[in-house]
Amino acid sequence: MAFRSVFLLAQLVLVINVEQLLGIANANPIEKLLFILAGLLFVFTHRRIQANLALLGLIVLVTFVCALLSEFDAFTWNRYVRSLVSLCAFLLFFTALPEDRDRDFMLLIAAFFPVVSVLLGAVYDALGLTHLWMTDYLGTRRLSANIGPAFLGGAGYTGAVAASYLALRRRPRYLLLALANTAITMLTASRMPSALALGVTGAVLFMETRSAVFRILMVLYGSVVVAGLFYLLGDQLLARVSSDSLSGRDMIWNEVSSYVYRYPYFGIGLGHQMDILSAQTSATTRTIAAHNEYLRFTVEVGYIGVSILGCAFIAMLVNLLRHPYLTKKWAFLMVCASFFVYSATDNTFSVAQAFMALVVAFIGSCGGREPVSLPLQSHGRQLFGTARPAIGRPPAI
Repeated sequence: MAFRSVFLLAQLVLVINVEQLLGIANANPIEKLLFILAGLLFVFTHRRIQANLALLGLIVLVTFVCALLSEFDAFTWNRYVRSLVSLCAFLLFFTALPEDRDRDFMLLIAAFFPVVSVLLGAVYDALGLTHLWMTDYLGTRRLSANIGPAFLGGAGYTGAVAASYLALRRRPRYLLLALANTAITMLTASRMPSALALGVTGAVLFMETRSAVFRILMVLYGSVVVAGLFYLLGDQLLARVSSDSLSGRDMIWNEVSSYVYRYPYFGIGLGHQMDILSAQTSATTRTIAAHNEYLRFTVEVGYIGVSILGCAFIAMLVNLLRHPYLTKKWAFLMVCASFFVYSATDNTFSVAQAFMALVVAFIGSCGGREPVSLPLQSHGRQLFGTARPAIGRPPAI
C-alpha cells in the first residue's frame, strides 16, 4: 500500500507539471526523490532479485570509482549524487518482482498518463499557463499538452506499451487506448517515439495474442487512426518525419565528443555532461542534455566505466528475461531492443516518461499468460476445461 501511494504521488507530480502550475524553477529533484522512494519501497516490500541487486551495487561502485579518478576540474560531489539518485530511481524497479495488484496499478497509471496530460494541457492553455500546441522551426504544429512535445512523446510511447499489455490481459477494449496513445505520440511529431509506438506496439500485440479476431481488429483500428492523422495533419507530419535535421543534436554531439577525447578513461563524473556545453550551443538548441545516452555515459564515466556499466545493465535485463515469472519474453525483448534504439537519439535514462517504458514492459511481462482468445465463464472457469495457471509467490533468482 505504501509503495502504490508513493508511486501514484510521483506520477501525479510528473503529470501535473508543478513547474508550470506552481512556477517552481526546477521540480526535477522533487520528482526524482519521489521516484527513488517508490523504488526503495518496491524493493523492501517485494521478493527481491538478488543478482540484480548485486549488479546495481556494481553500477554504483563503478560510477563512484570513476568519480574519484576523474581529472575534470569542475567536478562536484553534489552533481554526482543527484545524478546517481536519478539513475538508481529507475534501476531499482528491476531488482524485485511485482505482485499482480502492483502490475495492474502501474500499467493503468502509465496507460492513462498521456490522455490526462493532454486534458490538463487544454486546461492550462485556457488558464494561460502554457500552450496546447506549439510550432517548431519547420513550421510543424506539435501537440505539447502541459509537459512539452518531447516529454509527451516519451509518455505516449510508454502509454501505448502499457495499454497493449492491458489489452493482452483479457481486456481488448484497451486496444483503443493503445491506439489513442500512439496517435498522441504521432501528434507530438517526435520522430523516434512515433516510430517505436507504431512498430513496437503492433509487434507486441501480434506476437503475444493468439486471437485472429483481435489481430484483425487491431489492423482495422490502427489503419483508421493512422489514416485519420495523415488526412488531418499529413503535410506537417511528413515535413517533420522527412526532415534530415538533427534539431541541433550534431552541435551537441560534437562538443560532448571533444570532452571524451580529453577524459577518455574515467570521464568527467556522472551527471556533469550538462555542465560542459557552451552557452552558445545551449542557447541555439535550447537544451543542455546530450540526446544520446551512449555518448553521455561515455563522457561521464569514460570508456572503462561505460563498458562495465553497459554490461551490468544488459546483465540485469538478461536476468529478468530468464526468470520463470516473466512469461511474455518476446514482448519484453522487443521493448528492450526499442529502448536501446531510443537511447541513441534521446535522453532515456534521465527522463521518467521515457524510462518508464522499460519498467512497464517488465511489470507487464510478469505473471501468467492470459491470451485474449480465451474468455472466462461466469463462474470463473475457462472454456474447454483448461485451468488458469497457478502463479504462486515468484521465486528469487
